Amino acid sequence: MISNISSNSEQNIDQNNLPILSFLNNQRKRSIQYVRFRMQTVKVYKNFACYQVEVNEQGNIWIMEIRYSTLQQFYEKLKEYLDIKLTFPGKLLFGNLRPDNLKKRAIGIQQFLQELGSNYQLINSQVCSEFLAKQRHYGTHVIDLTESEEFELDA
Repeated sequence: MISNISSNSEQNIDQNNLPILSFLNNQRKRSIQYVRFRMQTVKVYKNFACYQVEVNEQGNIWIMEIRYSTLQQFYEKLKEYLDIKLTFPGKLLFGNLRPDNLKKRAIGIQQFLQELGSNYQLINSQVCSEFLAKQRHYGTHVIDLTESEEFELDA
């Protein structure tokens, strides 16, 4: 009977050291980011335009108001640090504020952001995390779907 107890405890020890458990524990420690982007509007000022983009970070929704040049710098930084193949709209020499050019550029930016959001490696990179944190600081908070509040209804 004593030999049965010792073999069961050895079996438990072996189950705790299984490679799959080690893998799952490591996955639990990782911070996995899920982000979706949606172009809202284009605001045209006297000399420049800003793109308003809805950002949904795992239920935390906020509006990012950003200029093309800032997104272009971010894109260049992504290319520098990570070997990426994303589509980004080209720079215009003339007519930057013409409505048809703004619309084409907004569509290109939307495509870039969708590709970024669907690329697990990029959206979880240090470069992207720092960019989103900085933009979130300047962004407008809309709603946090991750927070819940419970209350009782009067009967």
